[in-house]
Amino acid sequence: MVQVHPENTTDNVYLVVPSDCAQALSAISVLLDQILPKKRLVISRLQETSKGLIVRIPNENTRFIESCIQLSDNHFHGYKVEPDIQAIIDLNRETGIGSLAGLPLSQRVDSKTVHEHYLAYLQELKRRLSTPEMKKCQRNRKVAEERRISSITGAVNEALSLCKRARLVRIDGNYLQSVRGSITPEIITSDLDRLIGNMRNNSKQFNALVLAVFKIEYGPKKGYHWHGYFIYDGDLVRQDVLRGKYLLDYWCNVITKGKGSGYNVNAMPARKQLADRLKIPVKHLALGEFLKGDAIQAENIAALIQYFGKSSQRIRVVESKRIRLLRIVRGPRFIKLKR
Repeated sequence: MVQVHPENTTDNVYLVVPSDCAQALSAISVLLDQILPKKRLVISRLQETSKGLIVRIPNENTRFIESCIQLSDNHFHGYKVEPDIQAIIDLNRETGIGSLAGLPLSQRVDSKTVHEHYLAYLQELKRRLSTPEMKKCQRNRKVAEERRISSITGAVNEALSLCKRARLVRIDGNYLQSVRGSITPEIITSDLDRLIGNMRNNSKQFNALVLAVFKIEYGPKKGYHWHGYFIYDGDLVRQDVLRGKYLLDYWCNVITKGKGSGYNVNAMPARKQLADRLKIPVKHLALGEFLKGDAIQAENIAALIQYFGKSSQRIRVVESKRIRLLRIVRGPRFIKLKR
């Protein structure tokens, strides 16, 4: 059971044992985003024993299912959850399937094997996630995604139009593996607020910044993390690789005081890897020098905006007005160029 911090208020809840919540979220993300969408539910594999018998044994998906079937409201005490998580919790409570976790998949319980119980559970969960109410939630998420993409596109186009030359920088920020399990939505929001506040107010360090776009996400491996896209005035900044390194160091050492980690996508090894994956020359990436009239780069900028606006890896346990998942920040240089 997750314990609650004694200084909680009705508006602000922190978890004393957040690793329980983090582990639960990781399993839920895999179940809902990777396992259930597939037409064929593969949750085990067959193996021949030394006696020539064929038995079912766990595969890589089994542990995520066993984690999810044990979830209850206690795992998210103090947080509101999205409808898809609530569907899991309700089904667990109604069926009591959590008692099967850890049992051999071939073992029979009430005339069915554990494996058959798991398949029936997943089929029922898919059915519940296909109701008109759930479909409405999915449509609302799609509308919200389109609005995010439209907002980002407008801000990026305006910023690029203000610059005679522009430099494009992309940074992914997260936390060290040793502390990821203790990071709550409130913590990453507070750290990002501090970073954005410094960008707006520290004109000495961020005088060339025109625009920054941030998106907070949750992923099974990285936990809570953010993606950042930065547009600098190219008349003031020429070394975008160094600018990316500075931003990443600032996040890791100043904002998080040594607890942060991340990835400088502008670094040349990362650029080459990205270019190879996209099968385009490095110069056409949505990084580095902005090339006006370059159709390939423009297409990649649009694809990156789509990526920032996507609904996957969403934070499913937060419905707080204080936690904004998308931030569009106009820097000190934007104000000067706009005059």
